[in-house]
Amino acid sequence: MNFKVNVISAAVLVMAVGATAYAQQTEGKVRANGFGLISADGQNSINLTGRLHFDNRMINSDFAAGAKTDKDTSRYGDTMDIRRARIGINGSILRDISYEVVFNAASSDSTNLDTGWVNYAFTKPLNLRFGKFKQQFNLEELTSSNNIDFIERSFVNQFAPGKKIGMMLHGVLTDGLVYGISSFQDATAVISASGAKQSTARLAVNFAELANMPNRVLHLGVARHSGTVDVASGATGDVIKLRTDARGADGVFASTFAAGDAANVNQVQRSSDGLELALAMGALKLQAESVKANFDFANAAKSNVVDGTIKSQYVAVVYNLTGEKWSDAYKDGVFGAVRPASNFSSSGKGNGAWQLSYRTSSYDAGNWTSTTPTSGSRKGKTDTMGVNWLLNPNARIMLNYSTTKFDTPFALGASIGSKETVTTLRTQLNF
Repeated sequence: MNFKVNVISAAVLVMAVGATAYAQQTEGKVRANGFGLISADGQNSINLTGRLHFDNRMINSDFAAGAKTDKDTSRYGDTMDIRRARIGINGSILRDISYEVVFNAASSDSTNLDTGWVNYAFTKPLNLRFGKFKQQFNLEELTSSNNIDFIERSFVNQFAPGKKIGMMLHGVLTDGLVYGISSFQDATAVISASGAKQSTARLAVNFAELANMPNRVLHLGVARHSGTVDVASGATGDVIKLRTDARGADGVFASTFAAGDAANVNQVQRSSDGLELALAMGALKLQAESVKANFDFANAAKSNVVDGTIKSQYVAVVYNLTGEKWSDAYKDGVFGAVRPASNFSSSGKGNGAWQLSYRTSSYDAGNWTSTTPTSGSRKGKTDTMGVNWLLNPNARIMLNYSTTKFDTPFALGASIGSKETVTTLRTQLNF
């Protein structure tokens, strides 16, 4: 009798195990955060992503007539801005093929496509990506807007190509050493007459990781951006146009093409060299970047010439008051999200993470040589102080106060100015 009971029990157990195994093979899983699905074998996944950044910007500037008394109609008056409103998906197919498609409802691009790419991971050191994605230049740019230390990026970032359509080889050569090489089309040129091509290359090393130094980041990055920008015959367009760090005054230094050669496409040769430094120990991070950008243009008649150089740089320091380590947020040459040690809770059980930050950012176009129209000030500097409250990994509130001064007064609109102050409050949700 006991033998029969044991046989029946064993049979029931085998059937239960078999049913469980079958379920694991045929039923997918919901990710822990509830925003994605993953197959039972872990080979395929799809995730829902999104971000909403809402800014309230208060400006005190002498660039527009009546700005202090009539800010609702002033060009540089107070504004409320949906800075980003994106929704997308990402995931993997058979683990080694990943993808991302993101649309931006707040985009000025008629396609509203923010990013759209496919990545083939042949080996860890050898990946191939194609589509629209961030090009390999500028640590600030490669850091997600969800995770940047300040509400807006610096003057340096305005020389980064950003998100463009192209192809890229990239990978992790060894832990602490990453590279990326890309070729792309400058689809956002004022007028694209012949599909101008550009390229970037970047190498980043974390010496702390190579030397097995925990809780530290010793980051050094070098990058190169080069290629051409086309302007069709007879057209007028921007060679370069800078705005202040806080997205206040626009065109603080600008140089444009005059009407070009009527018979030929005019091409601006451009190249930029970038240097990145980041030192982090525990809760303290020091980050700095510099870019030297060169522009060279001459049409067939040699009547429309640019031979200009602009230098830009910033130094920033950020301290996590609640003790979160920066080394936990750094991976493969880029800083990701800081995760609060305790998420904010209305019950009082958690306060989230708090950060204090300061950045000084500047540009210098003193060596710019051009026969084309040039306006604005050749030198400018912005100092920004900030405080960030990270309620949890998906929500934060940021407050920045920026002051910008220019070496020489210049005209924007109806008034001449040489300074501005901007206070910006951002509320942010991302998943």
